[in-house]
Amino acid sequence: MRESVLTTHNLTKKYGSVPALDNVSLTLAEGDIYGLIGQNGAGKTTFFKCVMGLAKPTSGKIEIGGETRDLNAVRRHMGFMINPSFLPYLGPHENLEYLCRVKGIRMKGETERLLKIVGLADVRKPFKKFSLGMKQRLGIAGALLGSPAIVVLDEPINGLDPQGIIEMRTVIRDAHRESGATFIISSHILSELDLVATYFGFIEKGRLLKQISHKELHEATRKSLCIEVDNTEKAVTALKATLGARPVVTEKGQLVLESHLEEPDRVAQTLAGAGVTLYGLHRQETTLEDYFIGLVNGGEHYE
Repeated sequence: MRESVLTTHNLTKKYGSVPALDNVSLTLAEGDIYGLIGQNGAGKTTFFKCVMGLAKPTSGKIEIGGETRDLNAVRRHMGFMINPSFLPYLGPHENLEYLCRVKGIRMKGETERLLKIVGLADVRKPFKKFSLGMKQRLGIAGALLGSPAIVVLDEPINGLDPQGIIEMRTVIRDAHRESGATFIISSHILSELDLVATYFGFIEKGRLLKQISHKELHEATRKSLCIEVDNTEKAVTALKATLGARPVVTEKGQLVLESHLEEPDRVAQTLAGAGVTLYGLHRQETTLEDYFIGLVNGGEHYE
């Protein structure tokens, strides 16, 4: 059994009548690197702001370390990076020392230890002269101050060039290993988070579509049935009702079915019995991007 360190129950946040989060029930287990995947505007940052107490939920419940009432107390044991901002005229050492004083953190050698983890130990220039990648690294170091149990990183690879993304990947792995904290990281790039995350949540238009482990994700993308029909909606309804299957619909209008891989004849018979014309059915390997797009399309229209 995975021990939960953060759970949300039907978390909802509305701006006017528009839901930025729509009944999100998410579980973050101890020791995970949880990848929260969603397109821009999907609700990732809003989710983080509600969890960190920077935005007030419209409804729902947040549970951190088993606590649901005095959340501000347990939030002191969380670190987060959302749009990292530091004093522009100070270097990395001075900025972290300043944060330590603000947070009341008194741990000898803490700033040096963290700057070494993120690769900024020898940097002396002021924050205003940092590259984007350096700013993100310092943001991660700031999030790790005080040895938090949970670390929240909002889009740490956004805007980085390929080399910067590779370096950030190493920083995240090292920070997770050295800190022993549980990480939750948002991104719209599944293929990148796939290289570091152990668990994933897919969010679209404020709705959590699916939670899946790294192993389950690769099992799902490794093999599937690709189905082409004349009526996707009718086909989805038939497969759900008769086989209990839950296909997703790709951008090209094809159905991708992760179950019943050894029963293609039964799938074909089910569709024929529902009056659906079958144009093609074959086994395939699905890319991570195809899976993401198919899940988003399927979740939006048929979940």
